[in-house]
Amino acid sequence: MNKKTVILFLLFVLCGVSYQIQAKESSMTVSVDWLKQHLNDSNLVLLHIGDKAEYEKSHIVGAQYIALRDISTTRDNGKVVLELPPAEDLQKTFEKFGISNNSRIILYFGNDWVSPTTRVYFTLDYLGLSGQTSILDGGMKAWTKAGNPTVTEIKTPQAGSLKINPKKESVAYADWLKTQLNNSSIAVVDARNKEFYDGTLVGNRPRGGHIQGAKSIPFDSLFNQDGTFKGETELRKIFTDAGVEKDDSVVSYCHIGQQGTVVYFAAKSLGYNVKLYDGSFEEWAERADLPVDDPKKDSRAAVIQFVQPEWVAARTNDLNLRIIDARNNVYDYFMGHIPNAVHLPDAAMRAPRAGYPTQYLDTFVTSRLLANAGIKKDDRVVIYSDGTSVLGATMLAYILERVGQKQIFIVDGGFESYKEKNPIAKEYPKYESGNYDVWDNRAVSANLNDVKTALSDGKVKFVDARPAENYSGEAKVWVRDGHIPGAVNITWKTLMDEKNPHKLKPFAEIRKIYETAGITKDDDIIVYCGTSREASLEYVILKHLLGFPKVRLYEGSWAEYATYADLKIETGSGNTAAK
Repeated sequence: MNKKTVILFLLFVLCGVSYQIQAKESSMTVSVDWLKQHLNDSNLVLLHIGDKAEYEKSHIVGAQYIALRDISTTRDNGKVVLELPPAEDLQKTFEKFGISNNSRIILYFGNDWVSPTTRVYFTLDYLGLSGQTSILDGGMKAWTKAGNPTVTEIKTPQAGSLKINPKKESVAYADWLKTQLNNSSIAVVDARNKEFYDGTLVGNRPRGGHIQGAKSIPFDSLFNQDGTFKGETELRKIFTDAGVEKDDSVVSYCHIGQQGTVVYFAAKSLGYNVKLYDGSFEEWAERADLPVDDPKKDSRAAVIQFVQPEWVAARTNDLNLRIIDARNNVYDYFMGHIPNAVHLPDAAMRAPRAGYPTQYLDTFVTSRLLANAGIKKDDRVVIYSDGTSVLGATMLAYILERVGQKQIFIVDGGFESYKEKNPIAKEYPKYESGNYDVWDNRAVSANLNDVKTALSDGKVKFVDARPAENYSGEAKVWVRDGHIPGAVNITWKTLMDEKNPHKLKPFAEIRKIYETAGITKDDDIIVYCGTSREASLEYVILKHLLGFPKVRLYEGSWAEYATYADLKIETGSGNTAAK
């Protein structure tokens, strides 16, 4: 072999080695050994994802801390919790971390933060930087397990200079996805855990289940317990077993667009053409025009019943029965209550919102109150109050249905009827508070827009539960006095026993009152009152006791309606059916 041939051969070998190194550097993950060898590279940018306190306590030398709020919208400036901001904003953010177009970017998670890390990777991929970005396989745990040092010193990076080329094709949007649900070449993949996919848990959404036709690949099935990603063979089997074909395009989603990026990352590593539906189920569940498969929908339906005091007395020690004393005066509770009852006053379930008094709390806040009261989703819940505060009991029953409680009972006659023949207690109940999977069940409620639509199309019957003088406008209580045009007035007290307003009249009498008012099972009904407390009684009676299928409660009620000067009102008692 002559000298020239030897030189050419050496150049070929060196070029090959260089190519292999570059290929390795461009892989989607890097090992601890690789990072150790390249830790002092001048173009290396190391980003730590996780808890900031953990970062400040210990991180890899030179690492900068990045939070998801740095690279996403929030509820304050976006429609959903986690969403890509404008590309120009992202460019400025990453330049602050010292990233330029020649940077070698390594991401690592501090402690079990795989999905936030893949979210950062997805964001960089969207900007066209994935070719120079990798994730440290196993994160901080793998680094320290190998005996490598960490530091507390935080260095301020020199600002980078970045030109971006956003890959708009990496993001899917709801309207486009809706048109692709029957496209056999597109596999929509739900990255949430199975209990959310099948609707067992709802997670404070108005609808449960999953995007119509979506396949299930839980995000945490794609990496090992130590945080390292599973190998190619194992990953491919997971996708194949889920029904994702080799030539499919993949659209991943989850709750808010975070867990879905783990599926995005894994699918990309397998060579799939992949998009992330950034709005995810947070957006999809909000829009009634977007179809879902909800296998557990029927099992979430609530039942509200009135039960006799003796029924409750026989079950006060049942482990899955939680009894709520809804009386507002806690001293009444101190003086005596049904054994094992927890005090949760109905007034605690409402607060001002946007200036309007007595508005229902956000469903998540409601769920925390219920959890603190020891209520679990599978519990049977008994509610009682006193006298006219039956309205607080029915309001609480409505709220429980609103958030997804399934078995709800109201003591007919309330505490007065109970204590006549049954023992009472002063001891407090013992229970453990826990998590409460809340369902934001809007199907039971009507908002102002629903009311406006109902008024314009004339297909809904309104039932006003207030006293006749409020309905007619004679009582000067509100910003404007009167009632919703066409509404029928069925005063709530006419449905209750005259001696004990916590006790129902016989069903036959109640049914007759509604029949006389022209309210039938075929009607689409919206009930309202002053603050939706009185109307909650009629909601429970119409829907759950009489079995009327289409009943909603206008939560804002007259306190809200009356403040809109453009909304018509009527006065007088022409449609008062019962006084």
